[in-house]
Amino acid sequence: MSNTEETYEASSNMSSNYQSPIKTKPSKTNTKVKSTKLSLANIHPDITFAKILLHILAENKKSKDYYKKINSNQDLHFTVKMRPSISLLDYLRRILKYIKIEFSTLIISMIYIDRICKEKVYLNEFNIHRVMLIAIYMAYTYNEDCIYDNKFLALVSGISKSEMILLEEDFLDLIDFKLFVSDEIFEQYKNYFYMDL
Repeated sequence: MSNTEETYEASSNMSSNYQSPIKTKPSKTNTKVKSTKLSLANIHPDITFAKILLHILAENKKSKDYYKKINSNQDLHFTVKMRPSISLLDYLRRILKYIKIEFSTLIISMIYIDRICKEKVYLNEFNIHRVMLIAIYMAYTYNEDCIYDNKFLALVSGISKSEMILLEEDFLDLIDFKLFVSDEIFEQYKNYFYMDL
């Protein structure tokens, strides 16, 4: 992990103490992201992706008022009443098994998660699966020629199509419809993936 400045300023809400595990410099370019296939030799982006999210979760759990923040969180469509029985890595692998995405799409979804965590979402054990799911789907629809619709992803992920629609709407509101990722930011996140593999 580099010691450069973070891209986004933390807001003054409950997520304001969020520290991204990935440090980045401010973006200067506005060019399209280059594709890299997910099945690169000797690379396990699924493990790295899950590790990054679990790192954020572990840092959040260190907070004295962790459960208070969960209870006061407003991301109602992301939050479930009971912790999912499937591990985050297994859930991710299930998604990737049925939706063949590019490596670049997974990196973009991590950027999206970082953005909403810095602004409005307090990542915890009751929302982490759904936040990851919808971030991957939004990155997939943005970055690739979308083959699968939200109905298919709902079947794969074990939630209803109506819930998927609500998650999409909430996510787009949280990210303020800013799905664009510059080459510079993309490269910084991609380098972090390679460093951590």
